[in-house]
Amino acid sequence: MAKSEQQKQKKLAKQKAKEQRKKKELARQQQMMASMAGKMRAAATGTIKDCMISGNLLMQNPTTPAIGHVMLSRIAPGSQIATAFFLVDLGCMGVKDVAGNYRTLTEYSDVITDMQSRQMLQPCEPEFARGVVEAAIAYAESCGLQPHPDYSKYAPLWHNIEPASVGDAISFGMDGKPTYIAGPYDDMGRQTQIYNRMLNTLGEGNFEFAMATSGAQSFDDFELDEEIELDEESSIVRLDSAE
Repeated sequence: MAKSEQQKQKKLAKQKAKEQRKKKELARQQQMMASMAGKMRAAATGTIKDCMISGNLLMQNPTTPAIGHVMLSRIAPGSQIATAFFLVDLGCMGVKDVAGNYRTLTEYSDVITDMQSRQMLQPCEPEFARGVVEAAIAYAESCGLQPHPDYSKYAPLWHNIEPASVGDAISFGMDGKPTYIAGPYDDMGRQTQIYNRMLNTLGEGNFEFAMATSGAQSFDDFELDEEIELDEESSIVRLDSAE
């Protein structure tokens, strides 16, 4: 084979290899963007746009366990905004829920305006925000409770933000005790699970627990993983064994 032909074949082979690498990278990116965790990883190195926190998370000695949102947003690929909202419960649950996604700038602005009108979100340093979230998670773990299972999907958005020490800026539990108050979506099976974990970890008498129940039912009536629907007449009652 002539030298010029060999050079031509080598050049074609290099071009083909380059095209294959591009296709693999594109496929990798498309696969990443198919999951929420992948979207958050893709936005992890983007410029931070906003970081906010609910003022009620910063209340000292609240009359009920403090609960509110921590929000972080970054510029994402395609000039969209990657946003994560962490619902933080300082009573005992830590990160109780989490949500977020990619949004256009207009969509993002509408969401922030709505959140500010309803939650009174205020700007805060990203390091402090992460500190609050991770301190809440650590407190929940000391009660035998784990963060919401979706937290790991959104956590990559914290990339390279070092958590600050929150010190006395936030108050955990209520009156010195871890405190659980049932939420509107915590059915009896969920409450049973939380109660048993707190009881096994903290011991009887070392936490407060207010459960939502229909009638005078007790935890003895339910299996740990049983799903129980609560009706509109459900009420909140305190368990004597947790006082």
